[in-house]
Amino acid sequence: MKRCKSIFTACSGFSLVEVIATIILMGILAAFFVHFMGTAVDYSWEGVELVAGEAEAEGKLEEIIAYFTSKINQDPDSALSLTISEFGSDTSISMSYIEFDAGGTATVVGGPGTTLRVTVQAPGNDLTTILTKSRSSSSEPTVNY
Repeated sequence: MKRCKSIFTACSGFSLVEVIATIILMGILAAFFVHFMGTAVDYSWEGVELVAGEAEAEGKLEEIIAYFTSKINQDPDSALSLTISEFGSDTSISMSYIEFDAGGTATVVGGPGTTLRVTVQAPGNDLTTILTKSRSSSSEPTVNY
């Protein structure tokens, strides 16, 4: 930009070279910005899909826990097996009886046990809970959900 020599002389604006250089620089910056925003928009659906899938899995897990709670309050001896028969056919849910050793390591057991591991598959993270036979008879206090 040309400077004025005094306050009484006319000042001129930017030269043609300065204007062209500015336009070229702005074009390069705009190209980077458009590329960045385009990439961000292309992958923006993934976060929404993960949240929706996890919310659906949490809903299934809550449904299983509520069902188990109602069954263990009615008949503690059959609550685990009834839960398996009710939800075991769903392919997004895996259930297995487990036992814990003295070190706290879970081992899958083949037959009915007192502890049931329930895993609901969700995009990104699987949700797992452990259901256990916490009442041995109907005379014990009920389990609150």
